[in-house]
Amino acid sequence: MKRTALLSLVILFVLAVTSIYEGCKKSDSGPTEPGQSSIQANGTMTPLSRTQAQGTLFVNDADGNAVVGLTSSNITVRLRWGTALVAVTDSLAGQAVLQTVSSSGRNIAAAMTMDYSGSMYAGPYDSVALKYKRILNMESAVKTFVNAMGTNDKMEIVKFGSYNAINVIQAFTSSKTLLLRAADTLSFDRNNTALYGSIVQSILDAKGQSSTSYARAVVAFTDGGENDSQVTRDSLFRAARRNGIPVYTVGLLDSVYHTTPPGGYSEEKDLVQIADSTGGFYFYAPSGTQLAQIYQRISGQLSNSYQVTIVWPSTGLPLTGTVVTVVITVTYNGVVATFTRQYSIP
Repeated sequence: MKRTALLSLVILFVLAVTSIYEGCKKSDSGPTEPGQSSIQANGTMTPLSRTQAQGTLFVNDADGNAVVGLTSSNITVRLRWGTALVAVTDSLAGQAVLQTVSSSGRNIAAAMTMDYSGSMYAGPYDSVALKYKRILNMESAVKTFVNAMGTNDKMEIVKFGSYNAINVIQAFTSSKTLLLRAADTLSFDRNNTALYGSIVQSILDAKGQSSTSYARAVVAFTDGGENDSQVTRDSLFRAARRNGIPVYTVGLLDSVYHTTPPGGYSEEKDLVQIADSTGGFYFYAPSGTQLAQIYQRISGQLSNSYQVTIVWPSTGLPLTGTVVTVVITVTYNGVVATFTRQYSIP
């Protein structure tokens, strides 16, 4: 079955990963039952109406494996607004219902954005493929993800360099033949890095895929920092949050730009913040050997994500247009993870 094929790849993924978002020690286990020593939670949240909101919840153990088996009893939600000084009087609790992606009938729709800027061509090239190692490794990783797709999953491939060279090589499709061909298509641009622009393009394309039919996400690969987009990082955040689409970032960075935990240098800090602020996770790939496993890990997290629907009380809500903060807390066997998301009351 589709889910089984995707989940089995998670086991292979963790073998080579040397650093992930929280900088934790790695494991060779697959999706885990709840009850780990620590968990990580992140996700998206958008309003459906004044009294309802819905999003995608990702819960991972300390090694980045998806935590399975959670139910509505494992999650509490609270809505806050106003100032911290009056938090007691400007907050209320809601009721949350969890549903796994598989039980909700949704499939996966992932937009892959691939970096073909000048720095990606640095270093040795493969004499047979006539492609530089970083390019070859990136393309091989994307093809691994394509081959892991289920029959009804969809994927898009975007390749970018400078701001005027953001190319949708293959729009969303379930055809592995078309996607594999697109992954091998070499972009011509070798100049600047329009990372933000490529992510926004991917978000807008993913937006076109039904949220009721697909768990949507963007996976952004880059080896360096943004320097050429015509959109701002805040615009990227707004687009992702407004449409409820998480962005996973993968940094193929030289070790000088990586710290444990990640984010000590500006290039990596940017990638960490993009992922954290949009509901995804950041992965550090110090060499090409990690890339295939990283994409496999991401597919496992998407496959084991949860759809969370929240119902707020009909009375006591702030005025329409008020910016509110949703506090989502996941608890199991005494282990707690919390994250927040904001939106405006309809």
